[in-house]
Amino acid sequence: MAHGPLEKPVRLVAKKNAATWQVKAEPKGSTKIVRKFKDLTRRELWTKEDPDHTVDWTDNGVWEKIKSEGCYHRADEMLVSCGTVTVDKADSHRPMVLMVYNKNIGIYQLPKGRKNFDEGYLEAALRETAEEAGVAVKPLRLRFGSRSTPPKLVQVQAQARETIYGIEDKLTGITEGLSTESIGVSEWYSQAECRYELDPDPATGAWRHIYWFAAKPLGDIGRDENRMTEEEDRMKFSTFWFSEIDALSLLKLEDEKFSKQIPALYLNANS
Repeated sequence: MAHGPLEKPVRLVAKKNAATWQVKAEPKGSTKIVRKFKDLTRRELWTKEDPDHTVDWTDNGVWEKIKSEGCYHRADEMLVSCGTVTVDKADSHRPMVLMVYNKNIGIYQLPKGRKNFDEGYLEAALRETAEEAGVAVKPLRLRFGSRSTPPKLVQVQAQARETIYGIEDKLTGITEGLSTESIGVSEWYSQAECRYELDPDPATGAWRHIYWFAAKPLGDIGRDENRMTEEEDRMKFSTFWFSEIDALSLLKLEDEKFSKQIPALYLNANS
């Protein structure tokens, strides 16, 4: 197993301020949303009380907009993959990122692959990482905002729910707290006729999207080919640990560069 250079990397540091939430509504009735890490934002967001985005569900124009912008696919037209941004020594000054080199196409990648039947997205991401890199990993719990909802627990467990998951901001619909939810999703679009259209997988024509999760090693960080169940993967992939700076420079795909930065920013923001 090869390692990247061991120099101390320059970590991406979130600007410190009084706010500890990545996404929240401004105080005193404001409808604006304060968002950290603006360089990594891809969509404009607003609160449910924003007067500029009031939705009248009796307006046929609203339904026509939904109809015209909708995109619908059968299961055999979708390609669902799951992968990890796996970080070793995440709390140290020299974190290392797990990557694989794909000999078939000649690029460095984050480990990922298609989910199996009856398999959750997180489980698929952890399994694919072990099968492609030969390194067993487990979820890395981070504090960040998600639109998943906290589990509904009985009243006596309410304090535990608040401590572990946080409380949903009713204005934004976002819950800020420690979780192992997906840190992001990759999708591909092409701009045509002033609107964005799904850009299919070039090899199959299927709509492709990848669910990313933060992870950390489960014990030994060395490559163990016994975890790589397919001979094809053992031949195709080489395993590497790189510094954050080297990982960012070596990754070929922009979505993987984007996803790789997210755990580092969340870790810095809460350190």
